[in-house]
Amino acid sequence: MVTRKSSIEKSDKQSRVRLTRSKELAQALMRSAGTGVFIVQEGKFQYVNSLFLEETGYTEEELLGKYSLDLVHPEDRETVRKKAIENLKKQASYPYEYRAIKKNGDLIWVLERVTSAEYKGKPAAIGSFMDTTERKQAEEEREALLKDLEEINRKLEQSNKELQDFAYIASHDLREPLRKISSFGALLQDSLEGKLDEDQQENFEFMIDGANRMQEMIDDLLTYSRITTRAEPSERVDLNEVIEDVKSLMLAALLDETKGTIHVPEPLPSVQGDSLQMHQLFQNLIGNGLKFRREGIPPEITIRAQQIEGNMVRVEVQDNGIGIEGKYHEQVFTMLKRLHSQARYKGTGIGLAICKKVVERHGGDIGVKSTPGEGSTFWFTLPRGN
Repeated sequence: MVTRKSSIEKSDKQSRVRLTRSKELAQALMRSAGTGVFIVQEGKFQYVNSLFLEETGYTEEELLGKYSLDLVHPEDRETVRKKAIENLKKQASYPYEYRAIKKNGDLIWVLERVTSAEYKGKPAAIGSFMDTTERKQAEEEREALLKDLEEINRKLEQSNKELQDFAYIASHDLREPLRKISSFGALLQDSLEGKLDEDQQENFEFMIDGANRMQEMIDDLLTYSRITTRAEPSERVDLNEVIEDVKSLMLAALLDETKGTIHVPEPLPSVQGDSLQMHQLFQNLIGNGLKFRREGIPPEITIRAQQIEGNMVRVEVQDNGIGIEGKYHEQVFTMLKRLHSQARYKGTGIGLAICKKVVERHGGDIGVKSTPGEGSTFWFTLPRGN
């Protein structure tokens, strides 16, 4: 009997030792956990680990026995209470976020999980507590940025709509009066032929020329606005075909008038872009080379292209014209910027601005190298054709 009693006492002692060690191990794990850990009974803190104290700024003595909801922002307390009860009932550990109040009064966002447990023989809730303020702030900044982007996009859409409305007005309401001024002015001039003195004849010519110039400017402004508002889907564009179209159709009369020539020493690569805008780009650049020619020297246009890094193509349009002073190399791409009088070289000052907008819309760059009296080389980059 003595032996059996001793055996039972020994077994009980071993059980108590194992239980004590288990408790010590559990406490050690909670102390070393990478997140704040707490135990609550009847709504009050019974245990908090060092990380929980570090994140809240309290001491252990200040927290033990304190109601856990006292650390929750008043506006979030009811939500936290319901979430915690829901988890305890379901024996689950679903995360929820709320604002906690540190000892110094600062607010922090925390991610919390609680589940039911037993502590010192009584029902309890054990939970994890992680400061997520930085992540929450990043999310809020991201949401604010998205809202800003949405507002910018809305304004851009509104701006594009207004630009389209302007284009419609310009193409209908403005052009019709100008046509009448030009056509009826010419008819009136013809009907008064021989009856006008020199000054009167000149005034008629100024009126008709002004209407025609305004018509050209409206057409160029329409072209500029439609680069984005009426862009076509990107496709593979053969630049050799573009040059042939420009030579035989768009600039055929100007080539014949100036005795100009276009050279393409080697076949040009294909690019990825809007075919109509590619035609507009080359028409403007080649047309400039033909227009700004030197006196008595037939214009010669040479076009070369090569693939460069980044899956891009660099194209050069070289002429033997009058050239451009270095201080104007960037200004020539500005809207309505003219370097010469209308009497010497006709134009609206919009052509190179159109070229710049076309190139940049396709993700490329554009520039010019030029020496006065020797000619200019306009270069630009475009995506290589797929």
